[in-house]
Amino acid sequence: MKVLIAVDSITTLDILINEMSAGSWPLGTEARVLSIIEDADVPLKVWGEDGYGISALRREMHRRGEQISALAVERLRKIGIPSQVVIMSGEPESLISSAARSWPADLILIRANNREDFRNRSLGSVAKSVVTSAPCSVEVVRVREQANAITAERGFRVLLATDGSEASIAASQAIAEVSWPEDTEVRVVSVVNPMIYSFEELGVIGNQSTDYAHRAIGKAVQVLSDAPVRISAEVIAGGAARQIIARAKRWGADLIVLGTNQRRGLTRWLFGSTSAAVAKRAYCSVRIIHGKDVSLTSNSLQGGSNLSLKSFESANELQSRRAA
Repeated sequence: MKVLIAVDSITTLDILINEMSAGSWPLGTEARVLSIIEDADVPLKVWGEDGYGISALRREMHRRGEQISALAVERLRKIGIPSQVVIMSGEPESLISSAARSWPADLILIRANNREDFRNRSLGSVAKSVVTSAPCSVEVVRVREQANAITAERGFRVLLATDGSEASIAASQAIAEVSWPEDTEVRVVSVVNPMIYSFEELGVIGNQSTDYAHRAIGKAVQVLSDAPVRISAEVIAGGAARQIIARAKRWGADLIVLGTNQRRGLTRWLFGSTSAAVAKRAYCSVRIIHGKDVSLTSNSLQGGSNLSLKSFESANELQSRRAA
């Protein structure tokens, strides 16, 4: 499994590596820590000393590479994950997804909002862009106060939202393949249209919608049957994103997992995306699973510089490249 860890600060790096350290990863998992430098990140002093040229940017990229490598590589190695640090310059909104596609990554880890003084739990612009454009699964990580103490008392809680689609089955399989902590509980929920549900309850129409939701839950439970987790389930009436978020908050979920159908263009504009809406407003971390391997053939990244630091290379072997 290839995990791309997108960071913009040491605080974000610490949060995301803690997230990886708390989980269990398949044998052979490797990580790539990606940090993207924008012009505004380069100190004015450095710009002045280097004549406001490309050398100033390369100097800051070199410094960032050494800093992140010193903090990340050894910590990841201790949990059995070899890693590489990649530093790029440009717009993170587009370069993170491009880097994931080029590698290609199986999962992107990104912090929900990186501004320290931003109290709203909505997604930052970079995370929002990655959720909607990523070529692979994405986990949006949120840090909840006292989460570790609460989880230790009642076990880790995962809310799996399913509609029976291929993407939802893939989300169920993703959960089944993880070695979760002891006492982990997975709650499987399926949401039905409230108006149709009301008509079904009144007997005006058949129970097709409710039956479909129960079948969707049944498929997920079957996939999870061999996983060492406790399973509960329920059918909910209401707006899908709103109900998923509300149930997760009320239940105290540590993680929401759901699949995505990757709507594009006009379809996304008209109908939106449940996964994107949940990732945007949830109170806990959200992992969005792609139903298929949609990673494309590797392409050269455009519009930026990059610099990589392999885990066993010395700082003196840093290489930088200016994209054409």
